[in-house]
Amino acid sequence: MKRNRIGYGILLFLSLVYIYFDGGFFPYTLFYIVLMLPIISFIYLVIVYNAFRYGEKINKREYQKGEVLDYTMTIHNGTPLHILYFTVYMHMEGQMLIKDMRNEQLTLKPFSQQAFHFNVPILYRGKYKIGISKIEVRDFLNLFCLRYLPEETKLIRVYPRILPLEELEIPYIRLSDNEYLSQRKNIGHTEIRDIREYIFGDSLKKIHWKLSSKFHKWMIKETNASSEKEFWVMLNLEEIVGEAEEVLKIEDRTIEVLVSLARVFLSTGIALKLCFFRSDQVTLEFSNMNGFEQLYELLSFMPFDQKVSFEEMMRTFIDSIPEKQSVMVFTPVVDENHLDGLQKMHANGHDVSLFYCEVFDGDMKHEVEKALEEEMPELGIRVIHLFKNLKVGDVNKQTAG
Repeated sequence: MKRNRIGYGILLFLSLVYIYFDGGFFPYTLFYIVLMLPIISFIYLVIVYNAFRYGEKINKREYQKGEVLDYTMTIHNGTPLHILYFTVYMHMEGQMLIKDMRNEQLTLKPFSQQAFHFNVPILYRGKYKIGISKIEVRDFLNLFCLRYLPEETKLIRVYPRILPLEELEIPYIRLSDNEYLSQRKNIGHTEIRDIREYIFGDSLKKIHWKLSSKFHKWMIKETNASSEKEFWVMLNLEEIVGEAEEVLKIEDRTIEVLVSLARVFLSTGIALKLCFFRSDQVTLEFSNMNGFEQLYELLSFMPFDQKVSFEEMMRTFIDSIPEKQSVMVFTPVVDENHLDGLQKMHANGHDVSLFYCEVFDGDMKHEVEKALEEEMPELGIRVIHLFKNLKVGDVNKQTAG
């Protein structure tokens, strides 16, 4: 557009020079034609701008990762005029979600219509603006521009997958028995740690028959081999640097495994205490399947955008929770500072499990990878690589298949 304006300015200047040196009918006629062209072109622009029509159609607004989004956009030129400069700008979030949903520069013939249809699986959780961001219409001289902003921004919400049990093959979690195996199970199977009243869902094998007869109610013996009833879940929400698609991929895997395990635990009466950092450290407790719905909604759209280091969060946990706890640490990326925090938590007696996707690509990457494979397990810290150690299906591969 800038080039066209410069070109028009040169043409107007030359027509002025023409009438200055050779005033007559033809030079003045040419000058007035050049002078009137922008006015006519602007009138054309106003007519086209008010006459074109567009439509957007989307099948629904809420999805689960892997479901198919069906989006259709139609643009109709209802005038007898040819539209030479017509640009449709799509929301950047939608372009990232749908590779073919890009900005389109169109030429619309009189009384013509163009349609664009996208039918693709959604690969990442989150909230996305879909469809038209703005429409630019320019005059036939490409000197002026009018922008049209849609009245409604189409926003879709994509929830993470809830993985089936068979895909959660974690060695120390017997999902078939709904049982979490903590380090305390290695102490023995007969030592009684606690006596409590029966809770719905408890195994009949745990009933203490003598005490139940004495107190006339069911009493349960908790041995060192009994299932845990409460776990801490620490989630690292530090901002991740890297390619947008790769970042989304590891964030998604972290969340979908977390919510899938949470569903298993909460369905069997195991309480979860979720700990993460927003503007301050937050701890939320979920104790049943009603709590799972809240947790699922919360984590579905939780951004990984924190500037506070996860190491600081672990240090706060160590200082504020002196009692021994079973802790599951979920972090998309792990580095040497995180390993130090895990070792300190373990040294304080906490039963620690680490779930991670990638090792930070820095100078210490090789050392960190070696520590995760050898040193951490030797200490008793369980390490689960969320891409290598789980049989979680990849949406991209499923789609390609």
